[in-house]
Amino acid sequence: MNKTKSFIQLDFITVKPYFTIKNISIYALLAFFLVVFSGNASTGIGIGMMLGTMFVSYPFAAGEKCGMDALYAVLSVNRKTVVLGRYLFALLVTCLAILFSCVLAVTGLLVTQNAGFNIMRNDIPGTISALAVLFTVIQAIQLPIYFKLGYSKARFITLAPYAVIALFISAMVLLTRDNEANRVISANVFNFIASINGNILIASAVIIFLVILFGSYKLSLFHYRKREF
Repeated sequence: MNKTKSFIQLDFITVKPYFTIKNISIYALLAFFLVVFSGNASTGIGIGMMLGTMFVSYPFAAGEKCGMDALYAVLSVNRKTVVLGRYLFALLVTCLAILFSCVLAVTGLLVTQNAGFNIMRNDIPGTISALAVLFTVIQAIQLPIYFKLGYSKARFITLAPYAVIALFISAMVLLTRDNEANRVISANVFNFIASINGNILIASAVIIFLVILFGSYKLSLFHYRKREF
């Protein structure tokens, strides 16, 4: 456990140059303006979560540039320690991103409210929870690809989850746009989901989420053990 903790600390040291006041301020301002122009507080939350997902990939980039994986092999660092440490690092970064998102959402609401803007509050805790799950699943898809291919080869492939989400949203918009039959189908689907016992639905979602994470971890470990440095 001490080795895993040390590895997580090493990852934070590796990405520390990216955690500058300048970089964070740029993303914060971008999120603020998007909240104002879109009129939706969830936009800022999404920016915060996306920022966290970007930071998860930075240790792979820095490690590849400096040959850290070869160094781990020379130092006989267990590959399971590397994979587990990287996943726990991703979890901690996601938690920091959630905190960052909360600050952005609250700040945006306070500033825009005082300035007289009409901002949609939505269900901020629910939005943060949903986006946290979404981006954690995206990370679960991306990490095995990074462990298999390395950062340079994987960086474009890992954009695929975003493309799939964009296509899914576009498809949903098209299916529900000015079409009575499609609206009926959508309503039936939502009614079916609503009819399921809430506890069963939550338990099922949690189990699926944990299965995805565990499967992602095992796949990453499998690929990383096969790589040669």
